Amino acid sequence: MKMLSHIYFAYIVNAIDIIIMAYVFYRIILIIKGTRAMQIIMGILVILVVTVIVKIMGLAATSWLLENFWVAAVIIFAVVFQTEIRNVLAQLGGQLGGKSAHLKDSYVNEIVGAVEDLSASMTGALIAIEAETGLKNFIETGITLNADISRELLLSIFKNKAAPLHDGAVIVCRDKIAAAGCLLPLSHDTDVKIFGTRHRAALGLSEITDAIIIVVSEETGQVSVAYKGKLKGNISMSKLKEIIS
Repeated sequence: MKMLSHIYFAYIVNAIDIIIMAYVFYRIILIIKGTRAMQIIMGILVILVVTVIVKIMGLAATSWLLENFWVAAVIIFAVVFQTEIRNVLAQLGGQLGGKSAHLKDSYVNEIVGAVEDLSASMTGALIAIEAETGLKNFIETGITLNADISRELLLSIFKNKAAPLHDGAVIVCRDKIAAAGCLLPLSHDTDVKIFGTRHRAALGLSEITDAIIIVVSEETGQVSVAYKGKLKGNISMSKLKEIIS
């Protein structure tokens, strides 16, 4: 019995600990991969290496400066990574609460059909499809519909340019058009060339949620998709269907 206890505390516990930490770091890397946060982390690692080298070389002034930096590092990291921390917590909560149901193929076809029509007529549109992260806060900024997803309803919302719902976003949630005329947060990413409020709003929502956001340009009719902080343009209808599905 003592032997088993010794093996458990000496080896098994450590192995479980390593597996848990590896999984946590793996999930964090997946979330921040391809974002500016990854570049910031690389910069932090460079500063860490410099700190070690400075200590070894005995450079007093530089060492003092770096030591004070690491004292304030916790607050700095909390400010710099506030969006990423929020994303991690939201995704963990979403996974514990269960994933949102995938859209039925018939509803996917309705959305794609509407987008194709809007693109052909060069009618601006913004459609957000909820995934794991809830969009209730943004749904509440618009007009609640809770209607079945249909091509005709989407076209009636966006094609009537005089209507107040035209300029807002439609949010799709659990096989329903939850609301229309919704306000989405604008992206402040100056590194990405964005030529319109709809595109900035789509990218802004994608930076803080895992929603799929579809944008139809009013100027060119081009279809773009924003997802996890990335905006891709010139999306074909077959590709759009694949992305939503």
